[in-house]
Amino acid sequence: MKTIKLYITIFVAVLTVSSCEKEGDKLILSGHEAAELTASESSVVLSQENNDESVLSLSWSGSELTVSDDSMGVPSGVPGIRLQASASENFESFVELEPDFSYYTFTGAKLNTWAKDAGLKPWVSSPLYFRIQSLLGENMSPKFSNVVSVDVTPYEIDMSRLFVLDKDQKDTLAVLHSPESDGEYKGFVAASAWLNCYFLEGDGTIWGNDSDPGTPFELSDDAISMWNCWFPGTGGHYYVTMSVNDLEWSATLLPEIVVTGDVPENDTLAFYKSFEQWAGLIDPSIENAQIFLHSDALFFNMSTGDSQGTETTLYFAESESGNLTLSDSPATFTLPTAASHTLIMDFSNPTEWTYTFTEGNHLPQEEEVIPYLYLPGTLDGETGGDWGFDNYISQLNDSLYAGVVYVNSNWGFQMYTKPEWGVPYFTMGTTEGTLVKNGPDNIPAPETGTYFITADTLNLTYSVLPMGDVVYISGLNDEWDFNTTLAKTDKGVYSGTVEVTAQSTDGFRIYRESNKWDEYWGGSAGELSYWGPNITDDTQAGTYMITVDFMNETYEMTLN
Repeated sequence: MKTIKLYITIFVAVLTVSSCEKEGDKLILSGHEAAELTASESSVVLSQENNDESVLSLSWSGSELTVSDDSMGVPSGVPGIRLQASASENFESFVELEPDFSYYTFTGAKLNTWAKDAGLKPWVSSPLYFRIQSLLGENMSPKFSNVVSVDVTPYEIDMSRLFVLDKDQKDTLAVLHSPESDGEYKGFVAASAWLNCYFLEGDGTIWGNDSDPGTPFELSDDAISMWNCWFPGTGGHYYVTMSVNDLEWSATLLPEIVVTGDVPENDTLAFYKSFEQWAGLIDPSIENAQIFLHSDALFFNMSTGDSQGTETTLYFAESESGNLTLSDSPATFTLPTAASHTLIMDFSNPTEWTYTFTEGNHLPQEEEVIPYLYLPGTLDGETGGDWGFDNYISQLNDSLYAGVVYVNSNWGFQMYTKPEWGVPYFTMGTTEGTLVKNGPDNIPAPETGTYFITADTLNLTYSVLPMGDVVYISGLNDEWDFNTTLAKTDKGVYSGTVEVTAQSTDGFRIYRESNKWDEYWGGSAGELSYWGPNITDDTQAGTYMITVDFMNETYEMTLN
């Protein structure tokens, strides 16, 4: 739309200037005719199976515009073309788009969305009317093509669910719910620190962050310009709301859930991530004890940004259906006996949050946490061939591990879940870069040096990337470029001086490679971490000495 308006504005301006050069001369634009529209199909039946297939093509003739002055040409983009569709032949209401060519091909998903937006009923064959609008300017009368009718049988689109996708838009991390299917979603998400994600609606619309100006929690569905959304720098269980109407989302971090009321002292519930449940033991002091459930939470949205949330309180109550819901004020739950009870709050079903009280200890049995992957074989070139567990990489989320290690390997290495033999381990799969559990082939030995090693135990992939002679700092002085470097001084250690003219607005990050924006280190209070929060030690102007130790995960920043 902006492009067409620009072309029209330029065209009109040229005509105006030219007409003033010779008083009395007139420039005449001619050849603007109504398009002739044709369709490839007379009827289409849609289903989930043909979502990605081409199901309908529309094509139309174009106007051949000429100007009475042969020395002037007609700018491209004039006239402006809009393809419109309506459930009524008189086009009382319609949906439209601006095609790039003199034809447009619908996928099943796109046509189904248009049918829904136009008002066609699902599972019923109904005519969907198409026409082409052609116009030279917004204040000029358009010309319309003939109307083409195509009988379309759409399927029902479930707009009650919103899927939280990973940064690659492949895996579903969580599901939010919209009870009224009105674009207002809510639910709970277990998120790691700085988790990157997108949101997928039932009609196929993908929402990310509005890259202009890149405000946290602002939404956009522009596939060309949008970025991924991201959670704050603290991992945990978040209550998330998402509004396609207000183009924003929010995340409220629940550090814990507290039990108060008729209990000797306040009890707390722990979060069991693999079950998406909060659970704990409650010891009521009396029969028919009245207890209350709340979380002193941190709220993040467009106003707060992603660094420091505002304090808020989430209260839990029993809904009319007997399930869990959120409340504006404390609500009571009753325990009929004075015996110890296990309380489990289950948020795994996005449409139905439940809770149970059961006498005795029935806490969930959480899956074993594997905080590190150990790398025997990475140092056998220094140990005389002995394989030890000195090198390891740290867990970032459920399945991703990463770290910087020095490698001097003769025969390759493996990845062990504990620093001992006889436990599950990972080796190279069928090709380099792939993993297999308890396989026969070592991960190939790289040349001796310092490497950034990653492993994904869910998707069974790994990478071994060399650390170069320099690393890059971006964000200092609010300049997000790769012009500031630190030089290698030891194994995994880099140092250098930097000039700070003013404290950066959002802090800075350290990058292994130029322009690899998703591969960075942050940190605070001298502790370095991959995907950590932006470093904010540049508190005043001056010359700083910065030393970064990737292997020991520390940094120093000293003002000279």
